[in-house]
Formats: sequence, structure tokens, C-alpha cells
Amino acid sequence: MKIETKNCQNCKKEFTIESEDFNFYEKIKVPPPTFCPECRLIRRFAIRNERALYKRKCDLCGEEKILIYPADSSYKVYCFSCFYSDKWDGETYGRDYDFSRSFFEQYNELFKNVPRLGTIKQGFNTNSEYTNRVSDLKNCYLIFASNENENCYYGVSYWGSRDSMDCYNIHKSERCYECIDCYDSNGLKYSKECNSCIDSDFLSNCRNCQNCFGCTNLRNKSNCIFNKQYSKEEYQKKISEFKISDRGELEKIKKLVAEEFLKHIMPSLVEYHSVNSSGNWIENSKSVKMSFNCDRVEDGKYLFGVMDAKDVMDYTYWGLGSELIYEVCNLGRQCSSVFFSNESWDQLIRAEYCINCFSSSDLFGCVGLRKKQYCIFNKQYTKESFGELRTKIKEQMNSMPYIDSGGRTFRYGEYFPPDMMPFAYNETIAQEYFPKTKEEAVKEGYYWKEPEKKNYVPTILPDKLPKDIGSVDDNILNEVIACEHDGKCNQQCTTAFKIAKNELQFYKAHNIPLPVLCPNCRHYERLLLRQPIKLWHRSCMCDEGNHGHEGSCQNEFETSYAPERPETVYCLDCYRKEVN
Repeated sequence: MKIETKNCQNCKKEFTIESEDFNFYEKIKVPPPTFCPECRLIRRFAIRNERALYKRKCDLCGEEKILIYPADSSYKVYCFSCFYSDKWDGETYGRDYDFSRSFFEQYNELFKNVPRLGTIKQGFNTNSEYTNRVSDLKNCYLIFASNENENCYYGVSYWGSRDSMDCYNIHKSERCYECIDCYDSNGLKYSKECNSCIDSDFLSNCRNCQNCFGCTNLRNKSNCIFNKQYSKEEYQKKISEFKISDRGELEKIKKLVAEEFLKHIMPSLVEYHSVNSSGNWIENSKSVKMSFNCDRVEDGKYLFGVMDAKDVMDYTYWGLGSELIYEVCNLGRQCSSVFFSNESWDQLIRAEYCINCFSSSDLFGCVGLRKKQYCIFNKQYTKESFGELRTKIKEQMNSMPYIDSGGRTFRYGEYFPPDMMPFAYNETIAQEYFPKTKEEAVKEGYYWKEPEKKNYVPTILPDKLPKDIGSVDDNILNEVIACEHDGKCNQQCTTAFKIAKNELQFYKAHNIPLPVLCPNCRHYERLLLRQPIKLWHRSCMCDEGNHGHEGSCQNEFETSYAPERPETVYCLDCYRKEVN
């Protein structure tokens, strides 16, 4: 059994390559990595801009659009319709490979020359201009990484949902607000990690509950407050005492809920119908290790946000019938044998170092190609000459590696270097999950975007807003509200925001006080309520005698709860015996 310990050439920390990893590398014929799993994940995150939108002109049609590249970007950027039109062909940018220069140096020149896709969208999207990485939306605003939604506003990862606002990762849900990792729910507010819950507030890890408040780990219950059972009449009377429509009272309730939450046990990971898996938020999966936010995945490791995939590693976002994927971000829809690539989909087969390539096969180092085969640097070759040249380039990548400003070496088998990323670190989801200061990001080779000068002046401070939603009238729609963070945070703060008419209607219908943070800061605050995308080795904290063990449980596991956190964490066996 081959196991190897290496030092990451980026963070200098030790990491282990297991025998199962070597088996996968051998299967796809790539060398083992020189960056640790976390640094590899950060690099993939740093190539994905979700939420930074800019009003600028398309470089082809000249019309003003909402795009993910600012006007001063060095890239040629096309709007959605122009990019997919017949007005240009990526093959016209084809060039010969120069063996006197490094691969990444030449690839970066091609990458900057070929037009970029200005927003990532599929399907039919109606009245949903201010969105990105979405498909099939109707009447949605500032939601991202989302699919098949209607009347949803502010948030990330909405799937098949309606009439919801300020959520993260909700699926098949309606009328939800400030919910995190919730599924098949209706009328749920201020809740996390819940399934099939209705008309409830402040729930955590509950299943099939209705009319509950402040509860944790409940199953098939109704009319409960802080896990205490009430009659329907008692519940209605008791619940009326909680004035969640008042911002001051709401903050007191949140503190009380947080204190009650710590009285309950937590599972080592949140999973559903999954076996032999580690990480967190894993559903309907098998043999998925060190992974997060995965559904219907088999045989995967070091994954994030992958759905419906098999035999994959170091894969971030998407899936949908894809297999044999390695060191890739933003790829899906029946792709196979794709390595070291980004933003490609629709049956991309046998491709390496490709960006914005679709419905193609046998590509190496290409950008912006559609329905092509046997291309290198966007130039067409015969099958035989393609194979010969690809082999020579891989050999040259090893003999003449690219060395970045930080002294990191990039040979064949490494993902794109930080200085090739098309976005600033603080424009990407890397900043959301692994926040850095400007100095830290620049030191690691990423670049940083300074906040743009705003052309608006706040007309009302957050402490001057009405505290109760019942006191708010339509005049609030004319105000520019100062964000409570005032740009002094590290959360892409916009410093001010406005309330839209349908947004105000939502707050009034659900007794929700006006927000005091801008949408970006609200998103970052939601992320702080989730466990981090990291794992620690721990032992089960159960010492119950009726769980099939004498004394303390001896089970060990990997969990996203750090040892110094205050929660009581059980292994899945003990948790299920206690809760189910």
C-alpha cells in the first residue's frame, strides 16, 4: 500500500497522499499534486466569480450589459447572446506551440486574447438579469449558482424553489427566509440543516416538523417550542409572545436560540442516505471522502458542490452525469476525462487545460472552442499529429516548468497558477470561504481589487430605520440605506443598499424587520453560521450507556467541528440512536 507525505509548495504544510489517491492518478495518467488539498481547493475557488457584477458594454455588440468583468478588465468580454452567436469562431485564434517558452506563459496569452463569456447562464431566464451561474429563472434578483427558481432574491444555491429570500443552499422550498442547507420546506425562517419542515422558525437539524420554534434535532413533531411539546392552543398563545417583527426583539431571540442550541448534541456530519463518506452535507452518495455539498456522487474525494458524478477528485461545482474528472471547476453535463480545466460543459470529452470549451473532444490548452476535436492552442490537427504534439508538450512542461513570482513551480499536472486567475481574489468565492487580507492574497500570487468609488450617498442610517416592520411605509423605497458595516469589513460590502417593492411586500407578509446590512454582508454573515470547509479528527463525545457501548464511545471520525468549539459532537451511530 503506497502512502506518501509531502510538503505543500504553497503553504509549506505536510499533506498525505493515500494509496487510493495514487490509484486514481494512475488510472487517469497524471502525476500526484504538489499543493495540499486545501490550497488546491482555494485555487479552484479563486477562478470562480459568482457575485461580483458590473455594468459595462459587450465588446462585440457594444450594448450595455450586466457582466462579471469590470469595464477596465484586460479581457475581451462578450455578452451571453454574442458569445454563443456565429459572429466569431474560437479556432481563428489558433496558434503554434513555441517550445522555447513555458506552457503557462503561452496559454495565458491565448487566454487573454480569446473572448470571455460575460455571464454564465443556461436555459430560459426571464426578468433575472442581475444573476450569474444560473439556469431557468423567473423574476429573480441577485441569486447565484441557482437553477429553476421563481421570485427568489438575494442568496446562493437555490434549486427548484419559489418566493424565498436571503438563503443559502435551499432545495425545493417555498416562502423561506434566512435558511441555510434546508430542503423540501415551506414557510421556514432563520433555520439550518432542516428537511420537510413547515411554518416554523429557528430550527436546526429537524425533519418533518410543523409549527415549531427554536427546536433542535426534532423528528415528526408539531407545536413545539425549544423542544417542549405544547397543545395547538398553547403553542399559538406562547408563540405570540415572540415579537420577531421587531429588530431589537429579534436579536434577543437569536441570542436565546444560540444558547438553547448548545444544549443539544450535534452529528459529526450532516448526511442523508450516504455510506462510507466523510466531509459534510452529503446526500445519496457512496464512498465520497473529504467532500462538501455533494449529492448523488459515487467514488469521489476532495469535492465541493458536485451533483451526479462518478469517479472524480479535486472537483468543484456541477456534475450532471460526469465522470473521471480531476482538478476542475465549473464543469458539467455529461463530461468525461477532463483535467485541469474551468467553465466547460455539454459533453466535453478527453480535454486538459481548457476554458470555455463545449461539446468537444480531444483538446489540450484550448479556450472558447465549440464542437471541435484534436485541437491544441485552438489550432486543428489530425488525430495522429495531435497525440504526438500533446505528448511532446507534456514532456516540455516538465523540463521547462513555469515559475511564478512566489517561486512556485508549475509542471504538467498542476492547475492554473494564481497569477493567471481572471478575477481578483476578493471577487471570488475563495474570499467567502477562505478570507484573506489584501497583503495575504498578494503574497500568494493573487491580485486584489480595490472598492470602486460609489456614485450614491446614503439618505438614512441603519439605526434610524423603523425597528418594527409594521411601522414601515412605502417611503422606504426611496431611501438609500447605509450598510451597518460601512465598508469596514472584509465582506465585499457595498456600503449602501435599497429596498425593492416586492422585497418590502415579502418582509410585511412574513413579519420580518428591515435588514441593516447590504446583500453582500448578509451573505457573508450566513456563511459564518455554517461549519467551515475543513475537517478535524475527533472522538465521539457520547458516554450514554444505552448506545451499544460501555462507558465512553470509542468511535473516531473526521468532522467540521473544530475541537475547541463548544458543541457536543457525536458519531453518526450514537447520534441516530439518540435522536431518531
